[in-house]
Amino acid sequence: MAAKNSWWEGAVIYQLIPRSYSDGNGDGIGDLQGLSSRLSYLRWLGIEAIWLTPLYPSPLQDGGYDITDFKSIHPDLGDLAAFHRFLTAAHDQGMRVILDLVLNHTSHLHPWFQRARWAPKGSTERDVYVWSDDPNRYAKAPVLFRKFEASNWQWDEVAEQYYLHRFLRHQPDLNYENPWVQEQMLEVVDFWLERGVDGFRLDAVPFLFESEGTRCEGLPETHSFLKKVRKRVETNGRDVLLLAEAIQPVDEAAPYLADDELHGAFNFALTAHLFAAIASGNCKKLRLCLQDAQRVVPGCRWALPLRNHDELWLGDGHLVSEDVIQSIRSGLHEGHGHWLNWGINRRLAPLLNGDPRANRLLHALLYSLPGMPCLYYGDELGMGDWPGLRDRDPNRTPMAWTPARNGGFSSAPDPLLVLPAITAPGYDYRVVNVEVQKQLPGSLLNWHRRMLTCRRLLPALRRGDFQIIESAHPSVLIYSRSTSRMTVLIAANLSGAGASLRIDLSKWKGARTREVLWGCEYPVADDNWFIYLPSYGFSWWLIGEVEEEDVS
Repeated sequence: MAAKNSWWEGAVIYQLIPRSYSDGNGDGIGDLQGLSSRLSYLRWLGIEAIWLTPLYPSPLQDGGYDITDFKSIHPDLGDLAAFHRFLTAAHDQGMRVILDLVLNHTSHLHPWFQRARWAPKGSTERDVYVWSDDPNRYAKAPVLFRKFEASNWQWDEVAEQYYLHRFLRHQPDLNYENPWVQEQMLEVVDFWLERGVDGFRLDAVPFLFESEGTRCEGLPETHSFLKKVRKRVETNGRDVLLLAEAIQPVDEAAPYLADDELHGAFNFALTAHLFAAIASGNCKKLRLCLQDAQRVVPGCRWALPLRNHDELWLGDGHLVSEDVIQSIRSGLHEGHGHWLNWGINRRLAPLLNGDPRANRLLHALLYSLPGMPCLYYGDELGMGDWPGLRDRDPNRTPMAWTPARNGGFSSAPDPLLVLPAITAPGYDYRVVNVEVQKQLPGSLLNWHRRMLTCRRLLPALRRGDFQIIESAHPSVLIYSRSTSRMTVLIAANLSGAGASLRIDLSKWKGARTREVLWGCEYPVADDNWFIYLPSYGFSWWLIGEVEEEDVS
């Protein structure tokens, strides 16, 4: 289990795309200068850590995940000096910074690949990547980008061999059987640690090694290399988070969280079950998923996203069962017609048909379940998307700051914007933006701030023990978070219909009970405690008296 004093335990992580967040120099592209100017907003909101998608030089054929230099900054975003200023400013505001570290592949324009394709077959330079004369190798490994690629192999006319690409064809896979590759990537970790970053989100970690007859995911050799990364980080002497992106069921993701490996991993199976529960109005399988996650890795080591820069990944029945996938596709708005590779290519608000009640409910669960809640930029506003843009760009449009032109993202002419600002009905940036919502006490943005304030004042929600409480209603999920001095009870109705039920609180019989958000007194806890939750309703209650030092 993670050390008790680790900064990330229960931390709220805010994911943003620097190119889409704030433009500081007026060229239409978000940058580090613009991002630095928005740090006070993130601190006001209650964010504890900022996760940045890749900042590195790149031809940008895959949103910056196709990298040509791991030790520099893309000139559109600034330079290393600008990064240092941003990092210092974030630390001054009390926030940590997490970088995306892409271990699995590079751009085909990376100097390593250009040398490899011209080098003789079997040479040290060629073996930096994975090559084959036979495109049928590793046949059991699924094609991840099946809308864009028919195979995991691409013929290279210069090399006169096929190279492996588990992602897009312009992203050749590095060969981790080569010790030189391992050492180079460890040196990348060293480089950014020396500059003071607080953590790494390790992209696509299951795919580092390959083996015939397997899915080429999470092999023992991969775990061995990740242990080397952990050891390298620990020699730095600082508390640095290693967070795995492993789109796998909890039992398969759990090995990444060995005590000598990574500190955290995204729980994508839980994400799918949350959406399935709200789509079907039944939370039976969600309860089982929560129990499984805590059974295999107890505590707060799971990172909990709702949406991010990718599609809502559902898979082929490997991540979650087929009936869960069908519940989501049939029960959520736009579940049909926006299927990209293995999931639905929508932002959170459109996926929920713009219903702020469902939005609040899912985030109320995120902020009270054990783990690290991950908030995707703009979801605190209920931002929309632009269906029809290339690949996953519908989810990556500019942040809406004000009702001014381009949503206050940039002063550049519209054609120069990195992506168009949202003007779709119901999500127009002139209405859905930070400036407007800050002024409305009942806005979604102010609700998020209030919830994060409550979470910060209630240590039980950050690192308390987790226990599911029996619910007689199929749509209502009930659980408690407890420390030695504090208990918070959470109940959530994942149905569009109201729900009334009785709960057995005999464990706390006679204890004072107060609703958290408004401080309303409820009847004392007993074995026949009655509650009513409206459609998509939820509530947090404090049970018992709380000593002052627990909430300071």
